[in-house]
Amino acid sequence: MISLGIGSLIFGIVNGENFKIMGELMKIIKFKSTILCAFTALTISMNLPAYAEETSEETSNVDSSISSTLESTQSTTETSSSVVESTESSSEVNSSTDSVEVDSEEETTQSSVTEPDETLYFEDYYLPSGRSDSTPVARSSNLLRNSMDIVYAGEANRPKSHFIDISSHNSSISVANFKKMKTYGIKGVVVKLTEADYYTNPFAQEQINNATAAGLKVSAYHYAHYTTSSSAAKEANYFASLADRFKLPKSTIMVIDIEEGKMLNSSLTPNTTTFVNTLKSKGYSNPMYYMNRSYATSGYFSVSKFGTKNMWVAQYPYTPTAAMKWNNEFSAWQWSSQYYIPGIAHPFDISMDYSGYLESGAQGRWLSANQYVTITKKNYSIWSNFNFNSTTNSTTKVYNKTFKVNGKYNHMNGATYYSLYDNNGNWKGYLNAEATTSASGPQGIWLSENKYITLTKKGQTLWGDINKFSSKKGNSTNLYQQTFQAKGKYNHVSGAVYYSLYDNKGTWRGYLNSALATSATGAQGAWLKENKYVTLTKKGQTLWGNIDKFSSKKGNTTALYQQTFQVKGKYKHFSGAVYYSLYDNKGKWKGYLNSALATSATGPQGAWLKENKYVTLTKKGQTLWGNIDKFSSKKGNTTPLYQQTFQVKGKYNHVSGAVYYSLYDNKGKWKGYLNAAGATSATGAQGAWIKTNKQVTIERKKYTVWADINTFSKKKGNTTDLYKKNYQVQGMYNHFSGAAYYSIYDKNGTWIGYLNSNATK
Repeated sequence: MISLGIGSLIFGIVNGENFKIMGELMKIIKFKSTILCAFTALTISMNLPAYAEETSEETSNVDSSISSTLESTQSTTETSSSVVESTESSSEVNSSTDSVEVDSEEETTQSSVTEPDETLYFEDYYLPSGRSDSTPVARSSNLLRNSMDIVYAGEANRPKSHFIDISSHNSSISVANFKKMKTYGIKGVVVKLTEADYYTNPFAQEQINNATAAGLKVSAYHYAHYTTSSSAAKEANYFASLADRFKLPKSTIMVIDIEEGKMLNSSLTPNTTTFVNTLKSKGYSNPMYYMNRSYATSGYFSVSKFGTKNMWVAQYPYTPTAAMKWNNEFSAWQWSSQYYIPGIAHPFDISMDYSGYLESGAQGRWLSANQYVTITKKNYSIWSNFNFNSTTNSTTKVYNKTFKVNGKYNHMNGATYYSLYDNNGNWKGYLNAEATTSASGPQGIWLSENKYITLTKKGQTLWGDINKFSSKKGNSTNLYQQTFQAKGKYNHVSGAVYYSLYDNKGTWRGYLNSALATSATGAQGAWLKENKYVTLTKKGQTLWGNIDKFSSKKGNTTALYQQTFQVKGKYKHFSGAVYYSLYDNKGKWKGYLNSALATSATGPQGAWLKENKYVTLTKKGQTLWGNIDKFSSKKGNTTPLYQQTFQVKGKYNHVSGAVYYSLYDNKGKWKGYLNAAGATSATGAQGAWIKTNKQVTIERKKYTVWADINTFSKKKGNTTDLYKKNYQVQGMYNHFSGAAYYSIYDKNGTWIGYLNSNATK
């Protein structure tokens, strides 16, 4: 990171330790002995603290003079081998002294470190390091210009310009100038806050405010010096305290600038771990690491521990081009310190952002996506921003629902965050991908289910495909009120739930929108309201108290044979059977009965029950009904038909409990329905026995005296033999034929037989 006034760097003598680390990375060193002398003199004599947007003719003249000398020297000679050998020898000496162990809790300077400015040069690039604000040295930008291209914003064939980093040397930068940077594609600014545990960038607050106002993403960096665990913690606390003072969000990327040579030893990784842990304890959970290429590959800094995706690496090609994608294994690449923006005097460090962290934030760059996911984990927050301080929902509330992912972010915390949208294009928030499962389409993922549903709406499609709804399997009209097993379901992005239905033979019937079905608590299916009457017409059948598992019984049809009950509801069982829920005339529930064991009735009278019997009307004033469903019409009264016998061809066992006979006379004429309580059943066509006590005289001859008047199959005698004799009548039958038959006895009480009353007086 540059800490320069007018963007200049002074070439320091490369310490031996750095040469040893770089090994094969070093190529031919292009230092000229003449240049070294010039640099030494310049270091002693020059004092050029520069400020943002400030230049001078005097500085320009000095730079021009030095540049001419540099060009002249480089054109006439190459670096001598003796200089290289001398430098390598120095490297070995420094390497040996640097191996001395140092107490990790002591502040100390490594013996291998020379000056704070120790930039490393190679054949086609150089590596910046040791550019502290706390120990400034004289610098001159023209010392670099004859070897490294100056780059102007907007130039073609240059690497991407995503973000810059700034410090106190950049002084005040107006909102307008920050906005100007945006027009050249710059989206982020990394502002130096602190150095060591005592230095603060005096322009930091203004730089943060103006960059933010211009719409640039602001990150922060700390120039590190720590060499022990305690100093690392102290510097981290200092860095965090300034970030708090400048009101930076806790989600801000906090960069640790590692470029001091004294830090490059075996303690670097554990010390940096302490720094990071301390920073996180203060709520700043997005650390990043800046260093040059040689430091990143030195082995002292654990890339595997801290992660390449969290590293920002500096390496400056002398001629940077668009084709270069250097250090793309890391998060970002700082590719020049000589980047000029029209209208701003001083140059900037410029970087390419591979991950998008430093131009967009810790969430990284928006990555376009076109996929669907189903929420499969609870207790995850759905965030409204990447400060993680506001939520839109919780996955517990939208568990198993499906959303469209239009984009995603690979956050530097290691998580991928999906940007969720509903079916109407409404944004729902950011969610950690861990809480989701990717789906093959808008239907969502297959969700195991084991339930039963009954189809309660007609005319609805059963789909063979619910991704594009391109094929159909059937229609609910044909399957109305049938019960199926749902072995799985899809929570479609539309918000609809689609059940995958199977019949009782295991045949798949298709996908059905759950809104078109009613869920059941078991295999019995859903309760279906019913209002009908049935008569139990089979004996020995169970009335169940439970038809899910058939685990309890309520009774048996034998005891209730031919009784009529009201059906207030029914279940169309998964097995295919229909079970009625029966109630008696007092509203008492009697149990569930398989409908096949009952006969449906058109009303509360019950089902027609075939009958072939005879009854005699033995009560006056009883209504013969023309209708016993609603008792809305009458056929007559028993008074004029008193003691007449009728044939019962059928009956109804009314839900009220009453039995109603359907009566016919001897001419086959229907007489109506009579409550059985108004008649007496007979054993045959003779009718019922009617008790009588009177005397009769036989007045007609040739009438048969019968022993049987049901079928008239047996005779007792003839009235010719009984003519003019008197007999006692103890009872009589009003036969179905219309004739009255006396049961006569002689004076001794001997039964004579049955005689048609027409033969008597």
